[in-house]
Amino acid sequence: MSAAAVAALGTTGAAQAVTPNKGLGHGYHNGDVEVSASRNASGEYMLVDPGRGGLQVRNMANDYQQGWDSGRPSTDADNVWGNGSKDDRQTTDVDAFHAASRTWDYFLKQHGRRGIHDDGVGPRVFTDVGPADGEFFAQYDPECGCMVLGPAVAGNAAWNTTDVVAHEMTHGITGMTAGLALNGEAGGLNESTSDIFGTLVEFSANNGKDLPDYTIGEGVSGKPLRYMDDPTKDGVSKGCWTPGVGEGEEPNHRIGGISNKFFYQLAVGSGKSQWGNSPTCGKAPAVKGIGNDKAGKIWYRALTRYLVPNSNFSGARAGTLRAAADLYGKNSTEAKTVAAAWLAVGVDGSDPVPAAPQAPSLKWVNYQTNAVGAEVMVRLQAPDPQRQRVTFTATGLPPGLTLDKATGVVTGKPTQPGEFDVTFVAADCDGNTSNRQITWVVQAK
Repeated sequence: MSAAAVAALGTTGAAQAVTPNKGLGHGYHNGDVEVSASRNASGEYMLVDPGRGGLQVRNMANDYQQGWDSGRPSTDADNVWGNGSKDDRQTTDVDAFHAASRTWDYFLKQHGRRGIHDDGVGPRVFTDVGPADGEFFAQYDPECGCMVLGPAVAGNAAWNTTDVVAHEMTHGITGMTAGLALNGEAGGLNESTSDIFGTLVEFSANNGKDLPDYTIGEGVSGKPLRYMDDPTKDGVSKGCWTPGVGEGEEPNHRIGGISNKFFYQLAVGSGKSQWGNSPTCGKAPAVKGIGNDKAGKIWYRALTRYLVPNSNFSGARAGTLRAAADLYGKNSTEAKTVAAAWLAVGVDGSDPVPAAPQAPSLKWVNYQTNAVGAEVMVRLQAPDPQRQRVTFTATGLPPGLTLDKATGVVTGKPTQPGEFDVTFVAADCDGNTSNRQITWVVQAK
């Protein structure tokens, strides 16, 4: 789908304005910010940004998000949004919209990436998802390419800070590029990648009310969820690699502390700084950082060129060394600093790198439930470890739905109720394939 097509979806079905209207948002985390909105056929302003591929916010008002068609875009009569308080829904939407906009801008400016799927299509951001007395959460929904953000609970703020929103949006980019698994050392690298770019987006935004730092999610409850300088400060995360660290049921966020600390030392250096105190592991020498911009470019190139679904920390070391050599030269200061920063977290390359899989990694697709006439958008993810072009096919789709073979996007409106057995297949140029089978239920209106 084109960015213009996405901007037109899910409101009333009518085409929306393609010229952004500059408004004013009063955020809780970000203070007063410019809002780039659209107008619908009724003349209302909507938090839909055509300049960023139709990026939009939908407030669920404490209901649950159940796919692409959930809710409706946030609207306002005068294009002045929110009152700056953490319990105000429009204020929640302003902060989420601003954070997603800054994330879009960072990846475009720094890495030339046009959105999560690099196709110019903006994501949907669902806010105030779930009950106000529920558990804290924020997550990325890969099937709709959406961020799902929980509400303010028990005196805390909503899950819409810049680093949190950027963290979740980065999960989408990881899924479309390296396709890192959700378990073991690959799972730690997956979560760490989102922490890394969440931090870099926060620095890029450089908001005076939400000052940039190397902690994650501190704006939600006032206490960081994770620390990049010394991950062990949270009492549970790992900061130094040891054999078997990715085995068992160890949560990915904890394991990801190893690569978080690597990145911090690559960018800032070891020891004390204005951002914290980052000791090296064992007897590793001190590290002098190369700055956020160079460190970010190295990690992004490794993510999009060299990491694969089953990469471990040794694989990440090899990938970032290749990326640094590509960008700055094999014997450059930057490449030498990459090696030093990995050694400083206990990764010296002696741990074997697992062989990369050959077939596209078609990610899990959930059981689907829709109603006749409801708008559907489900996006398949199948990164190829060999970086080959992947094509998609499907059998058994409900009538009214079609699959784009090039993008893996299922769209349309179901026309017939029933229960359908659907098989998706992803194939690369060499004929390697992977598949998923799901049940797709279409309910009568």
